[in-house]
Amino acid sequence: MTTLTYTPRGMPTQLAKDLISSYWDTRGGIITKPTIIEKPPPNYQRADLRNSGDHILISLEGYRNEYITIGFQHMAITADIRIELQTFTSRQMFYDHIDEVERIIFSKQTDPTDYLLDGFEGYANTAALQAVWGDTTSNSTISLLTSARKYGTNSMRVVVGAGGNGEAYSAIPATVPKPYPRRLQEVRFYAKIDSSSDVIGVTLRQSTNRSGHYRTWNTTVSGSNFSAYRANLDTTPDASAGTWTPENIDEIAFTGLAANRTFDIDHIDLATTEYQFLQFNSFRENVDNFNYFSGEMRASYRSHGVAKDKLS
Repeated sequence: MTTLTYTPRGMPTQLAKDLISSYWDTRGGIITKPTIIEKPPPNYQRADLRNSGDHILISLEGYRNEYITIGFQHMAITADIRIELQTFTSRQMFYDHIDEVERIIFSKQTDPTDYLLDGFEGYANTAALQAVWGDTTSNSTISLLTSARKYGTNSMRVVVGAGGNGEAYSAIPATVPKPYPRRLQEVRFYAKIDSSSDVIGVTLRQSTNRSGHYRTWNTTVSGSNFSAYRANLDTTPDASAGTWTPENIDEIAFTGLAANRTFDIDHIDLATTEYQFLQFNSFRENVDNFNYFSGEMRASYRSHGVAKDKLS
């Protein structure tokens, strides 16, 4: 008999909400960010749309499956997403909202399950950054860097002193899918080092039991220009402690940063891997509404080559 393993089902509406919300660019405050609502809401509360102002509703229209192998054991899955836009501000803002949603879909079409943990754009200064990112080793100096970045205008600089290895850590928002096997499967980020190279750890841990409940995946950072790195969370970790309980993991850290080295880190993405492509399909403006501006967009999450469990 085949032993079935647990694989969480992808939730396209949550993925689309997180994607649009975390990558929204206001262009310096010009394109105001609307309220983005998953429908139905995950907490089963009724959404107060009347008082939500400009808002976007994201709902699932359905799944479509297509067999793609002779043995009929693998399927291509398409999850159709409906994105409703309601804008009260102005018609120009309505079209600005349309353009921004389209931009996000097209720019993230091959990385459709990302959640932007931090792009370091929202911090006014180093003090604001240090309120979110810290160091338990007391060997690191963390600052907001405005002179080098992968995207935007800012990144995070970690200068490690001579006293030993350093780190930089931050809380994981409660809205992020829990780590493997609870859907979160990759940590992607950009980094560079001042000279040579260093093996650093991407560590997920429990904030109240940091040394007793964690897993670390190592990656080698090298080069003085930003390069992409990723930690695959469903592979065997390089270090760990405690019985792995994903629902208790609430902190991410870059650990084992070598003494007397300077690291720059930017654009940290957390990602699931249920879908490999996000496809923009269509848009139409509603013309029968005289109280506000509204329209509907259609998009599809697509996954290819999914093996389906069978009785044995």
